Amino acid sequence: MTHRDRFVAVLEGRPIDRVPFHPDITDWYKARRTPRHQPQRFATGQFISDDDSFHRDNVDMSEPFRNFTLLEFYRRLDWGRPIHVYEAISTEHEGVKIRVERDAAFRHRYIETPVATLHTAWGMAPYGSESIVRYPVQGPDDLPVLEHWAAHSHYRGDPEAVQRVLGALGDRGVIDLPIGRTPFGLLVQELLGYERLACDYPDAINRMLGALAPGFWERVDVAAKLPGRIVIITDHADEHLINPRQFEQYCMLYYQEAQRRLHQAGKFVSTHLDGNIRSLLPLLATSGFDLLDGCTRAPMGNYEVEDLAKVLGSALKGCCGVPSALFCTRVPTEDIIAYGRRIIDALSPNVILNVGDVLPPDGDIDQVIALGEFAAG
Repeated sequence: MTHRDRFVAVLEGRPIDRVPFHPDITDWYKARRTPRHQPQRFATGQFISDDDSFHRDNVDMSEPFRNFTLLEFYRRLDWGRPIHVYEAISTEHEGVKIRVERDAAFRHRYIETPVATLHTAWGMAPYGSESIVRYPVQGPDDLPVLEHWAAHSHYRGDPEAVQRVLGALGDRGVIDLPIGRTPFGLLVQELLGYERLACDYPDAINRMLGALAPGFWERVDVAAKLPGRIVIITDHADEHLINPRQFEQYCMLYYQEAQRRLHQAGKFVSTHLDGNIRSLLPLLATSGFDLLDGCTRAPMGNYEVEDLAKVLGSALKGCCGVPSALFCTRVPTEDIIAYGRRIIDALSPNVILNVGDVLPPDGDIDQVIALGEFAAG
């Protein structure tokens, strides 16, 4: 079986010859090619063409990998390659201007509308990863701006971009089509922030959800028509940001309707989970998802592999990995392998093994290689 065959067979509940191994090492690889404190050219999990000049840059890539492209790691080491095709769906704005600026410490985005301007700022870590330090919706005066921006944003699919990635990847791995967050996930993670949402604007939630919902359904319908079997909703659910009550009240209906539309189009539906989700597991068991992506167990999350085993089964599968923090702490390789064996014993045949959920810039690539050799039997 090819790597792609194994992955799809797990989703379909068919027999496999061995557990699929699909580690994401893009953050580690990008750090070897990008000087510290420089912005990253590519997102985590993004496809980087073999002929891109990025592969010729070298910060500290060691031998024998100095001349490897990212995909070359997967070819040489016989791993499955997971790819998020971010280019699959683009946003078009009508009467809205997007302006991006960068200074020494921050990246700024200004959404300029006839109503007013929304300003988002991101801070950058030494290896180039970013997080929001200023949310665009700061108070009640910003709600009409949010509504105008949402109403004048539309989405377009690019099937040629998807086909290019599929053609370059071949049977080496699988792709998914990211459609972003649900409306509530957008409010929590990108637009308002949890504290302001929960404490300052609880009465405005439905108004904001109403403004954001049409864009979500537009992205769902665009993805349904694109090549590729898997569509991923990227709420990054964590019980400390989206608690079980909010998950059930504000997210489940969106998940279930999205799945109905996408299943009719022959798609599998995935969601990305890389946080503390122990109290969400019972809801995930009935959510209708086909795949839980990026599951991050203890010591990085607040649940164990055996807890996840109670959720996965004939309908729901999981991408589950040895916690990536262990690859950064010089634990013995034997402990890494033992954790991988524990995952397989508890979750097989409903699991795709990986490094949970991505190898960090300071991770040990040799231990990933050892885990892959173990998975291959």
